[in-house]
Amino acid sequence: MLLHASEQHDLDLSKCVVTGDVGDTDMLAAYAVGATKIMVKTGWRESSLTKFRDRWSETEPDYIAEHILDAVRWIIRGPE
Repeated sequence: MLLHASEQHDLDLSKCVVTGDVGDTDMLAAYAVGATKIMVKTGWRESSLTKFRDRWSETEPDYIAEHILDAVRWIIRGPE
């Protein structure tokens, strides 16, 4: 899906941000294309970081957000 979007919209995925609440899908997809990874702790809450962690152990989120607004603020502010 990310690759299709990058082709369709001429995106450089290394300059994109993927925000999600599931590590073994969202974070792995972002990792695979070199995008910035934001894990949002809504939906799965703390288990977002622990459940099935063995399935996505090769990567870490670039930022862990409490909620989507926190993620947006981090994107706007930029990594510190």
